Amino acid sequence: MVDEATRKANVLIEALPYLKRFHEATVVVKIGGEPIEDAPVLDRLLTDLVFLEQVGVSPVLVHGGGKSITRAMEAAGLKAVFSNGRRVTDAAAMDIVAKEVERLNAHIVSRIFDLGGAAIGMCPPRHEPVKGEIMDPELGLVGQPTRVDKERLARYATRGLIPVVPPLSVTPDGQVLNTNADDIALAVATALDAEKLVFMSNVPGVLTDPKDPSTLLSSLTAAEVRDLIGRKVISGGMIPKVESCIAALERGVGKIHILGAAQAHALLLEIFTTEGVGTELRLRAES
Repeated sequence: MVDEATRKANVLIEALPYLKRFHEATVVVKIGGEPIEDAPVLDRLLTDLVFLEQVGVSPVLVHGGGKSITRAMEAAGLKAVFSNGRRVTDAAAMDIVAKEVERLNAHIVSRIFDLGGAAIGMCPPRHEPVKGEIMDPELGLVGQPTRVDKERLARYATRGLIPVVPPLSVTPDGQVLNTNADDIALAVATALDAEKLVFMSNVPGVLTDPKDPSTLLSSLTAAEVRDLIGRKVISGGMIPKVESCIAALERGVGKIHILGAAQAHALLLEIFTTEGVGTELRLRAES
């Protein structure tokens, strides 16, 4: 029992310099895909966010919609159509997307309160945290972020509330657009000058062999990422994600982390321990 207590005390001591370093820092976390569908995984992540807020960090959560939107569309007799990874969204599909995203957003906010924290859902039309414009007319009502209401997000995040931002943007004339959650997270992190942006999904990080978790690369600079793309080590759908990450780093985001949400408390381990558990992306090597 004494050994276990000592081990716990040592963990807290290891975390101390990180607690001091990230006090009052903004950390943007994006979750989507399979983890948002897994109740225990989602609750562990939300518990981590509540912990961060309690120790003086200002977390902002961005969530996706993913499979639940596809299921809702199928139930309504609509077929999901994708083009280059983007969901083609007509008016009927947008109605379903908006309703399903609002349901997910309210569920996440409710779970944060159940876990002892406090949060505010940022769904349109009551809130418009991200302005946007039509990305490509052929995709329909699919948006790309143009402006973030950073003052409002920062105000909530520094007053004990975790803003929960949906994958939606709003045009100047009030049209709600289906918007990729990764794009939303990158825009929010850049606007808030976030110390960290964390992507949490079923991917544990950047792997040199996607089938072998032991090939995880724990730390990469922008130059190293470009080299891995050139050598086709990073390929497929991971390319636009890491290229967007590099752009965010170049615009002032401190560090970006890609983590597997299935690992218990991966977010806390990545931020508050020396080794970390995922892949850390930074603009250049630290001196």
